[in-house]
Amino acid sequence: MPGLFSSIITGLSLLPASYEPPGMEKRGGRRKRRGRSVETEFASYYNRPVIKKPHWVWPIWTYFWAGGIAGGASAIATLAHLLGDKEADVSIVRAGRYIGMVGVIVSPVLLIIDLQRPERFHHMLRVLKLRSPLNTGTWILTSLGVLSGLNFARQVVEDGIIPEGSFLGKLALLSSNNATQLLQGVDGLALGTYTGVLLSATAVPLWANANESIAPLFLSSAMSTGAAAISLGRAVGGVEVENLHRLDPIERMAIISELSCLAYGYSKLTPEVRRHVTDGPNARSFLIAIGLGMLGPLLLQLLGPKKGLAGRLTSLLTSLMVLTGGFFLRYATIVAGKESTDDPDACHSITRGPGRASPEEQAQRYSTGHDKPFEAGRSIPEARPNSFEAAVSFEMNAPSSTAGSKPEDQTS
Repeated sequence: MPGLFSSIITGLSLLPASYEPPGMEKRGGRRKRRGRSVETEFASYYNRPVIKKPHWVWPIWTYFWAGGIAGGASAIATLAHLLGDKEADVSIVRAGRYIGMVGVIVSPVLLIIDLQRPERFHHMLRVLKLRSPLNTGTWILTSLGVLSGLNFARQVVEDGIIPEGSFLGKLALLSSNNATQLLQGVDGLALGTYTGVLLSATAVPLWANANESIAPLFLSSAMSTGAAAISLGRAVGGVEVENLHRLDPIERMAIISELSCLAYGYSKLTPEVRRHVTDGPNARSFLIAIGLGMLGPLLLQLLGPKKGLAGRLTSLLTSLMVLTGGFFLRYATIVAGKESTDDPDACHSITRGPGRASPEEQAQRYSTGHDKPFEAGRSIPEARPNSFEAAVSFEMNAPSSTAGSKPEDQTS
């Protein structure tokens, strides 16, 4: 046996210094042994994105803008057709139908450009998923396109572009009525809302943090931009100046609603998320959306002239400002949301729970007798005492075994 050990030691001493046993591997400059690590290295996610950034670019915010205009114009045309003055509001119905038709033609094109493959739009129509905002929005956009086409065809016949007695004219008049107009208005409201629901259903910090305010914000913007588009079309079409400002109350209410939703959403943001709205180029975009698209039109409607050439120019300028502000609102919301995904602090600020006191702070509170060292939802000493507290409680409450005994018994 001594000879065997001495031969083994002699053989090991002859091995080169760079020799590694078969169980050792060299990967990336680290030596690892099967089953356990020789040198442990840890990689931190600090300052790295927590979630993947959305790929959305210009087709999406342009689609949100065009779809909002189409939805708002469809809803306003429906209100004017069913509840408005048949003579004074006929131009509102006409402009709303034309604008709605143009919007539902442009919107699918922009959406397909973003999807990069046209068949993807078709594949979303093979099934209806009410729990998927994207799938539901595709159905809303498709149904709005069908209803807008029917009412657009009727408007073309009423305007005399297609003879009423022709086959196409009779078919257009038969396929469109008050029911199709009502459905178009409801679909328009749904289209203006679903884009906000789509954003708030994601994990993007900005959109998830302001989730309750994005859908009503986009709906209000759809109504304001839809009314502005109709007013712009009527002003260009030569409608009397006295009749140009019939939609001003709707625009004012929609803009006030936008400002309220923005204020509520801003108040909900955490400081880490809020800086993506108030700092950098996104702040300028939001300021353009608020100043040019909301506050400016409000002042012009309240203080601007209503008659003559100045009144027509005021209507044109107000409509252009509202439309521009609506575009910048969607652009700033999407771009700021994308940038917030690159900020891990913004992601953590909306996912972490309430801060828990340090062990020292909990011990200090517990020592005063006013608080317990356990947070809500965890086991408390009264419910599940540990062994030390159980022993103390037993000694404090147990009857004394020496009561009434003799001194000699105690000493024994």
